[in-house]
Amino acid sequence: MCRGACGDTGVIVAGSASAVRAALQGEGIAALSIRGAALIGPGEAPVPVMARAATWHSLDLAACQPKALLLAERPPNGAAARAVLERAGAARMKVFLLDDASVRPLRLDDLLGAPLRAVDWARISGMLEDKRVLITGGGGSIGGELARRIAGFAPQRLTLLDSSEHNLYQIGLELRDARTVLCDVRDETAVRRWFAKEQPDIVFHTAALKQVPVVEAFPSEGVLTNICGLKHVAEAAHAVDAHLIFVSTDKAVEPSGVMGATKRFGELYCQALDRRGAHRAIPVRLGNVLGSAGSVAPLFEAQLAYGGPLTVTHPEVTRYFLTIPQAADALLQAASVGLSTPTRGAALVIEMGEALPVVELARAVIQLAALQPDVEVPIAFTGLRPGEKLHEQLVASDEWRETDPAPGVIVAFSDPRPLIELRDCMEGLAILARQGADAAVREALFEAIGVEEGDELAAAG
Repeated sequence: MCRGACGDTGVIVAGSASAVRAALQGEGIAALSIRGAALIGPGEAPVPVMARAATWHSLDLAACQPKALLLAERPPNGAAARAVLERAGAARMKVFLLDDASVRPLRLDDLLGAPLRAVDWARISGMLEDKRVLITGGGGSIGGELARRIAGFAPQRLTLLDSSEHNLYQIGLELRDARTVLCDVRDETAVRRWFAKEQPDIVFHTAALKQVPVVEAFPSEGVLTNICGLKHVAEAAHAVDAHLIFVSTDKAVEPSGVMGATKRFGELYCQALDRRGAHRAIPVRLGNVLGSAGSVAPLFEAQLAYGGPLTVTHPEVTRYFLTIPQAADALLQAASVGLSTPTRGAALVIEMGEALPVVELARAVIQLAALQPDVEVPIAFTGLRPGEKLHEQLVASDEWRETDPAPGVIVAFSDPRPLIELRDCMEGLAILARQGADAAVREALFEAIGVEEGDELAAAG
């Protein structure tokens, strides 16, 4: 792929001296016209050294003539990768990565953070091997990747439940040994029937309405799926003695919108369930999952294909990002930690490092195409949408942390809420939602979670 893109101008290979030497000796780049090296740190290379820097962040490529930069190794983190991309873009260079001896273009997911620290695969294997596992939303982007991971741990049975016929068909083609179930979590009778048939030991509940502006526009539907659907899944899991892992979001922290509020209610409900008996109900908070359905990355790429502009809500807006594989690994890590420790009634939060300015992500999409942001492709600011905040948090001001149970996993506690009280709130919300009383649903939802609607949005602005 690199050969055609590099044209006749040749390639500069970048990395540590040892990585560059190894790349030049390998077969992956034998067909390329190598003009020189850009070295990070000390050492020499068997080709002319055209640039040298102490760190990736300080690499200067302005004087380099070739128009293709091949990274012989991954930069140590997303910030370093973005810095290289910025420097390469200024030099009008297309960036490629040597990945498992093959050359491919640098991708957006290469620019985000680092993999979850110290994933305990042995503990994850012990959680999954010979177990019956059910994933709601199992055909979706996160649920599907989770299914791919779990399938490699020899579960006794893997059941993928989804309301989308298309998603189930696609994941069924890929995971032939998995059982696929067409079922909507809003259908309590169907959920109970399928759980009774499949008898799962562990349930990962990923099914949800996730798009902030959509749920803001249709709060009754958000409650029926994200709260009533969770209740149906939780009760069906309890009936078959299954543990429940509830996928939440950083938008549940002091939420300003309906989607985040439904997820916060779900966290409170699961925390109350987790305190009551032998079987667990553990909420796990993730950030924005890059590349998942409705995420910003496909939008940016589609806008770029039409020549721009790329639209960002606000110049200062930041988000925590995970790639889809990182999100799946994080869920498995948190689930294995949660199920193997005695701590109950907490939310488990994935430590996601830096919150990235979304405008920087937009600039990166443009630079990955070897174009210049604001010069060749504009970026336009459209204003925060209803229900959105300027910055997300991982832990709320009324929560407290205790000792992290594993690298990259935070335990967040809040004052307990009685399960009977939360169930009464659920019943009231369900009645209002079935009537389509959107204004009343919104008011009752924020009252139920103890947050005054709109406060955080106003503060962010």
